[in-house]
Amino acid sequence: MSLGIIEVITLLLGMAGFGLANNPKPATPDQALRYAIADPDLVAHVDAASLIPGNYKLLGQLADQPQIRSSPELQKLVREVVGEIEGARGIARFATGLDVTADITDATAFVQLAPPAEPSFVVAVHGKLGQANLEKIASTVGASPTRIDAGWFVSLGTGQPALGLTRDGVMLVGSPALVRDRLADGWRPPSHAAGTSLGYAADAIGERPVFAVVATLSQTARGEVLKNLPSGGLAADLVTRHKLAALSVFHNGVGWTWIDSTKAGLDAMELVSSGAVDLLRAAQIAPRGVAKIALGALDSYRGTSAQVDDLIQHKADLMKVVDAYTGDGNFKVAIDRNPKTLRLGVRATGKTAGEVVPFGLVAPLAVIGYLTERADAAAAKAAKPTRPTAVDPERTPPAARPPAAPAAKPPSARPPATRPPTRP
Repeated sequence: MSLGIIEVITLLLGMAGFGLANNPKPATPDQALRYAIADPDLVAHVDAASLIPGNYKLLGQLADQPQIRSSPELQKLVREVVGEIEGARGIARFATGLDVTADITDATAFVQLAPPAEPSFVVAVHGKLGQANLEKIASTVGASPTRIDAGWFVSLGTGQPALGLTRDGVMLVGSPALVRDRLADGWRPPSHAAGTSLGYAADAIGERPVFAVVATLSQTARGEVLKNLPSGGLAADLVTRHKLAALSVFHNGVGWTWIDSTKAGLDAMELVSSGAVDLLRAAQIAPRGVAKIALGALDSYRGTSAQVDDLIQHKADLMKVVDAYTGDGNFKVAIDRNPKTLRLGVRATGKTAGEVVPFGLVAPLAVIGYLTERADAAAAKAAKPTRPTAVDPERTPPAARPPAAPAAKPPSARPPATRPPTRP
C-alpha cells in the first residue's frame, strides 16, 4: 500500500496523545551532579522517565487505535514497524539486561574541552542498574569487570570510553581516568555553588526540565569553538560574549537563560528573545489559520479530483488534527531581566509543551515518513518484474521448445573478378 492523505490523517489522529509527561520525582541537582566534572564546558541532562515510558506505551497501542483499526492495511503496516522496534528492544535487553524503555530514569553528561587532546567527558545514568548489567555489557566486547573499592570498572579497549558502576548503582560512561576516580572510596562530589559552572547547571536541573543543556565555555573552549566559526557575525559574538547560555524543555513549555558580559549585549539578547517569543506564537497561529482557509476553500473544488473529495468528507477529522497539534499562541511568558548581573531569563508556559513549541508534529511526521518509505518500498518490490528463466533445451520437450532460427546461408562461391588487360 501507499500512504494517502486519509492514512496520514488517520495516523495523526492516532498519535495525538504523544508528548512529554510530568515526572513527580525527577532527579535532584545533588543526585544529577554527584559524579560531575568540576568545571565542565557543557552539561546536558535528560529526564528519560518523562520522555520514554509513556510514549513507548502509546506506540505499542497505536495499531489498536480506533482510527487505525478501521484501515486493515494501515494497521498491518503499523504492527510491522512496532514489531521491528520491539525486536530491537529485545536485542538490547539480551545484550545488556536493560529495558531501555523502563529501566533508565535520567542521564546527565559533562564535557570538558581540552585541545589539542580529545574532550574529557562523563555520563552518569540513573535507573535500575546493577552488576549483572555491567557484566553483560562487558561480555559483548570480551572484557571483565574489575573491582575498584566498592565500585566496578570495565575497560572497553585502548582509546575507547570506559564503564563503571558506583556503589550507589549509578552507571558511568566516559574517559577511563575520570570513571576510575569516581569509583574510588575517596571520591567527593564537586561543589555546585552559585555562580559556578555546576551552580548554573544545578539551577537548570532544579527547574525539573525534561531536557536541559548548559554552556559555560572556558577561554580554552571558546578559542577551540571560534576556530570552527566564521570570524565576526552573531555566532562568533555569542561565543565570545556569553558567560552562560542555557536552554530547557519542560513538559509544559520551554525556557532559556543568558548571562552576558556587557550591557549592550544584554539589550541585544532581550530583543532577540522577544522576537523568538513572537515567532513561537506565530508558529502556533499561522498553521491553524492556513488550515482553516484551506478547509474553507475545499468545497469550491468539489468534483475536481478524488483526493479533494476525500478531504471534503474528512473536514471534521482535519480540524481535529489542527486542534490537536497547534495552539492559539496565548501561552504565558515570563521575562526576568537583571541589569546588575547581566542575566536574562525567559520562560514560556502552556498546558503542554506543544502549545508553546510546535514540535508536537515532529514525532508523528517522522513516523509517517518512515511508514511511507516502507509502504513505497513494498509497493516497488511487488511491482518489480521477475526475470525470465532460461530455457534448458535438454530438459524441454520438443513441442515446447522455441523454433530454431534458420541457419545462415553460406556465401555463394563466385569466380574472382578479372580486370581487362591494360593497353601498353
